[in-house]
Amino acid sequence: APVPQAAQIGLLLRQLDGVKRVLLVAAHPDDEDTALLTMLARGLGVEVAYFAFTRGEGGQNLIGPELGEGLGVVRTGELLAARSLDGAGQFFSRAFDFGYSKSADETFRHWPREALLSDLVRVVRRLRPHVIVSIFSGTPSDGHGQHQASGILAREAFEAAADPDRFPEHLDAGLEAWEPLKFYRRTFFDPEAASLELPTGRLDPLLGRSHHQLAMDSRSQHRSQDFGTAQTPGPRTTGLLLLESRAAAGPEDPLFAGIDTTLAGLTSPLPADSRAAAVRAIEAYRGELVAVGRSLSATNPADAAAPLARARSRLHEAISALASAGTGGAELERELERRVELLGRAILTAAGVRVEARVHDDVLVPGQSVFVETRVWSGGELRSHPPMAARSGGSSAPASVWPGSSQGPSQRSDPTTWSFGATGFGYPNPRSRPSPITWPSRGAGTRTPGRTPPTSGTNRSTHPRSG
Repeated sequence: APVPQAAQIGLLLRQLDGVKRVLLVAAHPDDEDTALLTMLARGLGVEVAYFAFTRGEGGQNLIGPELGEGLGVVRTGELLAARSLDGAGQFFSRAFDFGYSKSADETFRHWPREALLSDLVRVVRRLRPHVIVSIFSGTPSDGHGQHQASGILAREAFEAAADPDRFPEHLDAGLEAWEPLKFYRRTFFDPEAASLELPTGRLDPLLGRSHHQLAMDSRSQHRSQDFGTAQTPGPRTTGLLLLESRAAAGPEDPLFAGIDTTLAGLTSPLPADSRAAAVRAIEAYRGELVAVGRSLSATNPADAAAPLARARSRLHEAISALASAGTGGAELERELERRVELLGRAILTAAGVRVEARVHDDVLVPGQSVFVETRVWSGGELRSHPPMAARSGGSSAPASVWPGSSQGPSQRSDPTTWSFGATGFGYPNPRSRPSPITWPSRGAGTRTPGRTPPTSGTNRSTHPRSG
């Protein structure tokens, strides 16, 4: 069901202050802990993502005839649908799901271990998580060999991501070595081993249901695997076991204990003058967030637009303070820019602006041109206009975009529509594109990580623990 405007703004507010990032790692679509993802993303406003080594090409398909790479496309769509509900991000590696295996050794006879570790380390260096959670232990107790392999690689990535001598090609592509601070394992199969229990069954007033209930909605998106889970109310928990920590915190301490999760904490590398100016702007920004919370109304969410706009201005002041800070301000600038984007979404939501875009092709390949039709409707007091590129004949449009036609609203409440063309989809920096892997298997092909379609796989439907 659509989330009301005020609730959408409230959910965005949870992401606007603290700096908290988490990466979950497992083997297949549907291996993820959706309750944990939902509690972190929706409940705490954490920037959290799920890394799946495969797209599940070797699984069963109870909704259609697709198997192998076709099933991988279906299951990729199911994962993205799940993430749209639980609020997490989604990453993949170049691994393909070749079917059931009995051990990690068997899996690594098919999977190029170092290349797939590079894929995971690349994502760690891109997302920069404070915490990594492995769904699997990397031992025979995980069952499926690909489950075991994912647990092994997750533990290795925790160490390798911090070492600039490992996978230096990532640094050549503009990434930096990153040192995650905590490594946990999910204790689904041995709950008594948990050192930390995270509540997921509490009612969230912004969602109208618990995080567990929303997570079951997310999990039910895996329809090809015959998932359809009841949204049962009541107490629920997710258990985690702390395996490694570089933070000054114990196994039973909260997830982010011992980690500085404040924006002000990111100012410490700055020169004194820049730091003082940035801290002042950040504190003013946080004050405006308090004003947003006080002004937010379910019956008139537009009241929050003004303090949201002021908060955005304070962020720009903080970014300006970093102009002379050199590389010491890079981490803080990334976080501030992310909040500028989130605040833009919150302002549009408060103003009742809705955007719909349609393309003429349902499948795109890197470098392809595409025609886009866009409609913007402002249900509030603001009037929508076509973009500057469309109104000016394209003089301010980037080289990869060219204008088409536009049609303004005949009445104030009517939507604005315009069309334009775009090209150049794919990796913006060719150096950031990993080399393809050729798989010597049935349906052999190549794949690079990201959101490209999967290319190979065999049926694994007779194995109930396949993931």
